[in-house]
Amino acid sequence: MKRTLFTVSRTALACAFIIAVAATIDTAAAQQKYGPVAQRAIDGAKAYVKAHNIQNPKLTMLLNSLFRNAMPDFAAEWTKLTGVEIVSEPLGYTDIPSKIMGEAVAKTGAFDLFNDFPYTQPDGASAGVLKSLDEYAAKGKPDFSGIPAAFFAQQKYNGKLYSMVLDGDHIMLVLRKDIVENAQARAEFKAATGKDLGCPATMADWEEQAKFFHTKAGQTRWGIKFEKPLYGAMGYRSVNFSHRHFPSYFGGLLFDKDMKPRINTPQGVKAITAFASIVKYMPEDIQGWGTPQIYPFWASGQAYSVMSFPSIFGYANANPKSVIKGKQIPCVIPATTAPGKPVRRASEAAGTSYEVNAYGKNPELAYWFIQWMTSPSVGNRAIAHPKGFWDPYRVQNKDDPGIIKKFSKEFVDVTLENAKYTTSLLFIEGHYEYMKILDNNLADVMNGNITAAAAAKNIEAGWNRVTDDVGRKSQIAAWRQGVADGLYVDKF
Repeated sequence: MKRTLFTVSRTALACAFIIAVAATIDTAAAQQKYGPVAQRAIDGAKAYVKAHNIQNPKLTMLLNSLFRNAMPDFAAEWTKLTGVEIVSEPLGYTDIPSKIMGEAVAKTGAFDLFNDFPYTQPDGASAGVLKSLDEYAAKGKPDFSGIPAAFFAQQKYNGKLYSMVLDGDHIMLVLRKDIVENAQARAEFKAATGKDLGCPATMADWEEQAKFFHTKAGQTRWGIKFEKPLYGAMGYRSVNFSHRHFPSYFGGLLFDKDMKPRINTPQGVKAITAFASIVKYMPEDIQGWGTPQIYPFWASGQAYSVMSFPSIFGYANANPKSVIKGKQIPCVIPATTAPGKPVRRASEAAGTSYEVNAYGKNPELAYWFIQWMTSPSVGNRAIAHPKGFWDPYRVQNKDDPGIIKKFSKEFVDVTLENAKYTTSLLFIEGHYEYMKILDNNLADVMNGNITAAAAAKNIEAGWNRVTDDVGRKSQIAAWRQGVADGLYVDKF
């Protein structure tokens, strides 16, 4: 009898050992596929659902509509992995901030997750509608390595973690490779300017190229008959977008350490002048265009150059209707000379961040999806997605085969080099109020209604009013903290 028991015991131990080894192999395989950060998120979500006995778990996300064709793939994968359904409600990116701030008052909990530009974060955090993620991050241990300082700093406000980023929307310049490499065009440009044709060193050099290549419909130049106009340049110049590019022209901090505007200075006037000057080489309707118009127009081959989010390069390579696939040169942002000496500042013009609604039913469960989605392994696949608008932004993107296939190695190297010059837009309460004042005055200068000097005075007065309305003391504290955290590259 004892011998029989021993045999059974031995058999049981063997089975237990096999099960343990199999479990270890399964865990190792899962971690190899998703990486430890993503796997912790999967395990965390499952544990949360089990601990709270949630039946048919579901999370609702207010989604930036640019991602409506790509996010469903990742939502379905998350559901398969965890059993948690993700329901998305796409909304135009210009309407999301007001929706989030409306939730601060209504407190409906209708959305568990917000997908938005980072710049709503200071207002949302101050209004209490965004949930601090520090408690959950302490358990989940997300990986922020390889992320440039400005991107990393945008995840926080007043020292607390409120979001996680998955995008490198630091603006860059793209040129038409087929035109730049045209021998006749190169020779004529050299003869006209004395310069070799290629990525421009400064904003003034870019405008010089834009002027040279600006071509009317019906003209024949460099052996090419242009049935349609070739515009010398494109860039965002509409209200709600102009301010996203302006820091690259200003080249420094917009305020001093006491929140006194630095716009009504020779540096500010030069920046406004340069920003408005190049618009004459852009499509006539450019001041009413956003991404839905600019991206396909660029892909149609009707412009020589474009300053935009990096994803425009991938769009023109991946879009079936594009006529410039393989005909693009990515360039680091040209330097501005407004401060005196040339400096490069690639403004983080938009970005894609994920935040948790403080009034949602299951904020921790929402957090686990964010950690999974923004993890290095899943994030790489998102950036490589053919229908996505996510851009490379961290070191871990550099050698990913899917990202290189979509964008090209040349592009990835250039955009990660460009990321070193990334500077945030204004990251304090009242962001949209400050920037609306800037946008309106830039529009007036572009339309010839006022001078750059008059605009600088108007902006200075308007910005001071917003600061006083929000509270100068608190604004100074938040501004100084952001500068210290590395949001803006520049220091006082």
